[in-house]
Amino acid sequence: MKIESTALQARILIVDDHESVRLALRFLLSKDSRFDVVGEASSVPTALRALDALTPDIVVLDFGLGDQHAGAILDNLADRPNAPRVMMLSMEDERVVGREMVRRGVAAFVAKHASGAVILQTLQQIASVDGSTTVRSLESPASSGAALTQRERHVLQLLRSSTASKEIARRLGISEKTVDVHKHRIRRKLDLHSDWELARYAAMFVAPT
Repeated sequence: MKIESTALQARILIVDDHESVRLALRFLLSKDSRFDVVGEASSVPTALRALDALTPDIVVLDFGLGDQHAGAILDNLADRPNAPRVMMLSMEDERVVGREMVRRGVAAFVAKHASGAVILQTLQQIASVDGSTTVRSLESPASSGAALTQRERHVLQLLRSSTASKEIARRLGISEKTVDVHKHRIRRKLDLHSDWELARYAAMFVAPT
């Protein structure tokens, strides 16, 4: 049964590197007249072209995108006036990446295994609220502590390629103990709870030097 609505349709762009996921989402959204799927994309380049050509209201964005990363799309959206809102779909642990995604402007973070009803409800919430509102109530790491210092940012960048304090200490010309102190402070500021989470954060969200 198609869900009828007299409200204006929200224009949806689906970005996922799996055709089966795109087809399933398109089928789900086709049953709800509140949403109009205006396009699909399977990679960062095709998504950026679709954003220019289709001007969607909401982007349903896969976190992984194969060998690429959704962060490139979020960076592009951050520079756009009247950018569409983003619902992120991911298999990743919300506790590890959800807060960072919200900090970077994602309106909602939804597990890929969520039911169709949850996805539709979340999209409706995104379509209904103003652009300054986050649908999921997730505390951003940026609001939970002080900003990273320049040295802490350097340590975080080096964590992309090595989690060994000895190697980071050698490259920065400081002691291993000092590196460990910086890592502890970074974890506290970003609300991460282990070196594994910290290394994963660096790999996914920090630009290479």
